Amino acid sequence: MAYYEKRGDAWRAQIRRKGYPTLSATFDTKAEAQRWAAEIEGDMSRSRFVDTREAESTTLEDALTRYLNEVSKTKKGEKQEKVRAEKWKKSEYGAKSLATIRSSDMAAYRDAQLKSGKSTATVRLDLALISHLYTVASKDSGIDGLKNPCTAIRMPKGNKQRERRPTAKELKNIYKHAGEINAELPVIIELAVETAMRRSELVMLRKDQIRGRVAFLEDTKNGERRSVPLSTRAVELLEGLPTPIDGGRYFHLKMDSVSNYFALACEAAEIKDLRLHDMRHEATSRLFERGLSLMEVASITGHKTLAMLKRYTHLSPHDLAEKLG
Repeated sequence: MAYYEKRGDAWRAQIRRKGYPTLSATFDTKAEAQRWAAEIEGDMSRSRFVDTREAESTTLEDALTRYLNEVSKTKKGEKQEKVRAEKWKKSEYGAKSLATIRSSDMAAYRDAQLKSGKSTATVRLDLALISHLYTVASKDSGIDGLKNPCTAIRMPKGNKQRERRPTAKELKNIYKHAGEINAELPVIIELAVETAMRRSELVMLRKDQIRGRVAFLEDTKNGERRSVPLSTRAVELLEGLPTPIDGGRYFHLKMDSVSNYFALACEAAEIKDLRLHDMRHEATSRLFERGLSLMEVASITGHKTLAMLKRYTHLSPHDLAEKLG
């Protein structure tokens, strides 16, 4: 049964019912208090009542802190996810409770971020974090009454897919200037072109992972083991390196250094709009051009879906024209 009490200019409603927690809320008018109580008691009568007190008392900032400690630390992208989480904590939504954040809030955030110049990829990752946070809070943490505010909004459309492939002349110039920056750099870049391996996989590559003409990768981005066949050129590149002690790492460069040095090499070679990750695109495209099947390429690159693999594949129209005769 609901009880109402006037406190100053506000009305306080309290519901006490056997088998349910005692609930109370304060409103500006008695009519609002009565309407709230009627809705709650109606749900109780129809056995549809959901206790939302924890959702109402847990702020987005609190939930993100718990998410970082329990979920993010198990991910390879923990560092990047922490940056996004800290941005959300400092936003206008950080102090809001999980129960009060609406789809309109997320839509407003999306539009504001895009208007400020943020890329669609960045905004999508920001929203994906919140969406997964609500899923975890509801399923794993058992917070009742949560409605994911990201499921009902339009996600920003992705940027136009990159189709940039380096020419043979560009690669030759990059290798030359990369060698002037660091002796390991041109080997890493050329191996990326030959193997389609990611930057992290190359930098952390150890001699004890190489068995014959296959590199056995234990710790990949998606967490699954992968076997990468090595071309004759890739084997030559590895054999040309100093022999690692006790089967250790081939390279000493850090991942960020490789990316930064690559940009410097491109600048020195006067090459524009080329990124280190484009070498993985180039390698994937070459695998198809060599006649490998979809499943064969996917097993080498580690892509799980055709859609993702397609994003990394840009076949040369000139080569295709020659095949047509």
